[in-house]
Amino acid sequence: MVVDPDSPLGLEIAAFERARQAALVSGDVGALNAVLHDDLLHIHSSGMVHTKSEFIAHVGRMGGFVSIERGALEIRQTGDAVIVTGPTKNTVRRLETGEVATLDGFGTVVAVRDGGAWRVILSQITMNKPRSA
Repeated sequence: MVVDPDSPLGLEIAAFERARQAALVSGDVGALNAVLHDDLLHIHSSGMVHTKSEFIAHVGRMGGFVSIERGALEIRQTGDAVIVTGPTKNTVRRLETGEVATLDGFGTVVAVRDGGAWRVILSQITMNKPRSA
């Protein structure tokens, strides 16, 4: 079921998504632990897969994300889970070089209620392909 973004659930999930973004930008381990489920799978745009502890360590090595910008989001609810999809622009520091890079893609976040709070159990970004003329 698609969730109305102005409904109580839509507003709650939008606030949760902002908290997730803030945790990733700050690189705050406590904030990341609060928004990420213990069974998290994070799939990077490169295809690399991280568990919760691996992802938190990765974000720490990067010094947090530089910024995250989301476009219009679609929220779908199924049982005690929500699927949040939409455009995303993640600006990050490359671990190998320290260079700042912008990843323009489509992001998917699946969150479940866990202990009365929403927690991300799956996140993935798929890069946008340049369009041919």
